[in-house]
Amino acid sequence: MSNQPDPPIIVTGGSVTIEFDEDNMEKLSKGKHHHRNKRIKHIKVEGDGLSYDANVPTGKGLKITITVGD
Repeated sequence: MSNQPDPPIIVTGGSVTIEFDEDNMEKLSKGKHHHRNKRIKHIKVEGDGLSYDANVPTGKGLKITITVGD
């Protein structure tokens, strides 16, 4: 049996939706989940005239900030 890749964490706009596999993450507190053995490997941002697609070599020191408003 081959290992299945981890599903991506998906954030969509319009109304804000965050999609991830809760069984894959430890709940730390309200709204915060964590998995100590996982690292961000790839980032892809598309839409509204934006296009960014990059691998993240180490998965460390990376911070993605998404600002939402009315």
